[in-house]
Amino acid sequence: MPDISTEYMGLKLKSPVIMASGPLTSHLDDLKRAEDAGAGAVVLKSIFEEQIEKDAGLDAAENEEYLAHSDSQEYFEAMARAYYIDRYMTLLEGAKKSLDIPVIASINCKSISTWLEYSQNFLSCGADAIELNYFPIASNADVSGEAVDKALFDFAKSARGKIEGKLALKIGSFYSSLSSVIKKIDDVGFDGLVLFNRPFRPDIDLKSLEIRGCKPLSSPDEYGMSLRWTALMSAEVKLDIAANTGIHSADTLIKMLLAGAKAAEVCSAVIKNGFSVIGEMNKGLSAFMEEKGYEGTRDFIALLAEDNYERGDAWERVQFLKTIGNDNER
Repeated sequence: MPDISTEYMGLKLKSPVIMASGPLTSHLDDLKRAEDAGAGAVVLKSIFEEQIEKDAGLDAAENEEYLAHSDSQEYFEAMARAYYIDRYMTLLEGAKKSLDIPVIASINCKSISTWLEYSQNFLSCGADAIELNYFPIASNADVSGEAVDKALFDFAKSARGKIEGKLALKIGSFYSSLSSVIKKIDDVGFDGLVLFNRPFRPDIDLKSLEIRGCKPLSSPDEYGMSLRWTALMSAEVKLDIAANTGIHSADTLIKMLLAGAKAAEVCSAVIKNGFSVIGEMNKGLSAFMEEKGYEGTRDFIALLAEDNYERGDAWERVQFLKTIGNDNER
């Protein structure tokens, strides 16, 4: 029987399917279900400093009659923030005690000091790795692309220099030169890179004329960007790539591995179809490997990465050479 295990950031995974950060990784029972279904690792739901600050402020507002002095309000908000951090640490500690697979903590903060504080706290609780969820929105026209990139590099250097333990960076695709960005992240010494972050997507409700979020779940046809950049960069960097977004089937999982990903993070597929989809992906992967005669995933990971494939330049194609839907021209 083929060995579908893999190694990601030096962590031994029984399967390349990682349960991604999301609503199904915020409770211990669901984490256990993910493991039982065959997940190789789990990423706890991201802890957002911005959300904690908002919740702490709301808690203070609800108790303002007891907080007449500003010192009291500041103290109360600090205690509220500590409560949300402690709750996350309790989940992490419970996961480490209950699961036999790696547990990765996910963090999204506004200031580097908080990134470092949270990371150190979670590593001390036994997190096998930290995934830093970094996704700025460059909405200020006075800030140049170079400044946006520099902020990322400064953050990456500081985080890698001060956070001990296995460290992955989860980024978006909105950079002018992704290849340069990825190479510099690799040079800094990160262990892993997650491609890509799927951010909140705003929409407009035409009835209420208010801003709403559009559907939060990915669709099975959204994997193209992750696939392209995994293939373009996987053979050029030392860090391990985990593919993310649009991975809903064994076929897409296999494509990501062929492109060079060491693992793939799934979320929407499990929310839509249940935890059994993880087992279905593993089963499909095993069947593919048996059909091709691969004994282990190492036999084909990055087989079709740009630098390993004789027609690797196809990964750089951005224009259609033939008319879509015209079978005679294919």
